[in-house]
Amino acid sequence: MKLCDECGINPANIHLTQITQNETHISHLCEECARKKGINVTLSEPAAEAAPKKSVSVPEKTCRQCGCTYAQFRSKGWLGCSTCYQAFEKEIDEMLLQMHGSQIHKGKKYTSPTPAAPRVLNGEIRRLRQELAVAIKNEAFEQAATIRDAIQSMKRLGAQ
Repeated sequence: MKLCDECGINPANIHLTQITQNETHISHLCEECARKKGINVTLSEPAAEAAPKKSVSVPEKTCRQCGCTYAQFRSKGWLGCSTCYQAFEKEIDEMLLQMHGSQIHKGKKYTSPTPAAPRVLNGEIRRLRQELAVAIKNEAFEQAATIRDAIQSMKRLGAQ
């Protein structure tokens, strides 16, 4: 059993993963140290009228491709391969439901930060550069100079 990262005395039963600016920080804390850090560690008890659950030995699920077990996934926080998503589909769905309240993404849709006009100009510049290369190869230097001037004026308009 892993000990608390803060006090080093009590067993760590709270595992906190923080991702900040593409860096992952994992903390293993006991309940007392987690409370000191302001982390709510209270879990709701099942309703009294609910039937008590029977302790049943469930075989550990394993990915048939990479051999990753569900317990390994829970402890590490990442899957071993793309087949793991199918192997642990039910468990992942339940986890997403607990964490986010839904299994369906309801966030904002991604929109491109750049307007369409510069992309059209960039495509046109690429096309003109190919024509310029052909004109130079064919030694059509007057045509190449005209194409070069067109590329430069497009660049001044704001593309690339």
